[in-house]
Amino acid sequence: MVSIGGFFSDLKTLELKVQKTDMMAIARFRDSLEDNMSCSRPTELLTADDRAQLSSWIGQKCHFELLYKISRDNCCPKKFHQLCDRKGPTVTILYNTDNSSYGGFLSQSWESSGGCIKDQHAFLFTLSYNGVRKPRKFPVTKPNQAAYANNNLGPTFGKVESENLQGTGYQHYNAEPYLMNTLMRTPTDLMTFKNKISPTRDTASGTHFFKLNGRADFGSAYQGPTVNMNAINNGHMSVFDLEVYSIKATQQVSNSTPRDETIITNPWREPPLWHEQNLRSLKDFVSNYKPLPDMRISEVNILLVGQINAGKSSFFNTLNSIFRGEISSRACAGTSTHSLTTTLRKYKIRNREFGGYLNFRLCDTRGLEGENSMHYHDMQLLLDGYLTDQYKFNPMAHASQRDPGFVSHPSFQDKIHCVAFVVDASAIDVLHADVSKNLLYFRSLIVERGLPHVVYLTKLDKVCPMVDQDVGMIYHSKACKQALEIAAEVIGLPRGHVFPVKNYEQETQLQTNVSILALTAMRQTQVFADDYLEDQYELQSDQ
Repeated sequence: MVSIGGFFSDLKTLELKVQKTDMMAIARFRDSLEDNMSCSRPTELLTADDRAQLSSWIGQKCHFELLYKISRDNCCPKKFHQLCDRKGPTVTILYNTDNSSYGGFLSQSWESSGGCIKDQHAFLFTLSYNGVRKPRKFPVTKPNQAAYANNNLGPTFGKVESENLQGTGYQHYNAEPYLMNTLMRTPTDLMTFKNKISPTRDTASGTHFFKLNGRADFGSAYQGPTVNMNAINNGHMSVFDLEVYSIKATQQVSNSTPRDETIITNPWREPPLWHEQNLRSLKDFVSNYKPLPDMRISEVNILLVGQINAGKSSFFNTLNSIFRGEISSRACAGTSTHSLTTTLRKYKIRNREFGGYLNFRLCDTRGLEGENSMHYHDMQLLLDGYLTDQYKFNPMAHASQRDPGFVSHPSFQDKIHCVAFVVDASAIDVLHADVSKNLLYFRSLIVERGLPHVVYLTKLDKVCPMVDQDVGMIYHSKACKQALEIAAEVIGLPRGHVFPVKNYEQETQLQTNVSILALTAMRQTQVFADDYLEDQYELQSDQ
């Protein structure tokens, strides 16, 4: 076998013998050979963690077989279809030059023609961003437009409008430059590339990458992200590789996000002291809390907001149980396809040890969901104190002055003074598009008003089995740490404003560690509420 060095030596000799030969052609051949050698990436880039993550989203333990790889097989639609058409379920992953990875899953086979591919199980996803694992799933919202089949396109998720391309030689649009502009204007969620693309060499590093001529804009046929697309693909389509794997199911698995169940020695946050003395201290702090006297209000209003089944009402029941001294269930709680809370409740909590009510109210609202969610205008009215206790939410119409429970001239006492987003840790990375949209809109209203807001992260016992056995292991669980980081990013808050909580759900007796978690979250919420009152007092004093 001839070595690489020997081959180029023979090539040099050939150049000297054929002086009249087109030397430019030989140089191009040599460069092409070098490019093919250096660009090829024979190893599979999909890691074991990525395979486990994708398997969990698909709902089955899967075997991944590499079908197509642009650094090995050329970035060419014809080659993609040759290797991937009629191969059943596949997953496409783009590895960009900023070490971000994202792509799409299709449970149906790719085809070379036929337009839209229907698939109710398809989804887009991200696996990492700038080298840091950030798994997100974006389910298909328009199954009839899940993918697009055409022999001039690489893997394409979403619809490509073709009515303007009829009768114009669409199968050969290399000769029609304006047709490429038409494709670029369509609202395709993820179109990887069209036509053959040669690798580009980075002169500084000597490595090769591909400037894909597609586009990424999640949110047309798939759930839109809660962040800008720049936070998914760094605002460009330059990749060092793209892979397509066939998927073969081996067994059923849970459809929730796989978590690292490793228990670490050093806690990721300083845990509270898990003993009765600290429980007593926390109860005294929460019980003795009084709003800033200068604001002349008797209690602060803390609004609980979150998706259905996240545990808003259960959190109130948990606090109420702690101060009652036994498990109670004043608020209707449980699991349902629609929100169990349909009216605004401004709950007060009585301290049974000393008598009298605590100086705050927990305001429980309708859970955020799809079409039956709270009206946008009601969100504003609620924050500004126009809605009173027992107001019944109507998803189809916002509140007006004619409605029972409408406050025409709210005082500062009527307004919300702090907001707690109650988030299900086991479902934070697969929030429905409408829920994400509502959460972000609610947060924009909160920020406009300068209201402090925190996150109560619930159901961590479903994220980590060890926590289910011992709540005290929360701060030693990598899975809980990962869930907290995702929640902080989705809501847009510092991690220090996210508090792990375990609601009383299956317990029949009070437990010290469960109570300490809830009281720790409430203590910090009261501190943040007082910060807001202090700010409002200074603003009033300056006027």
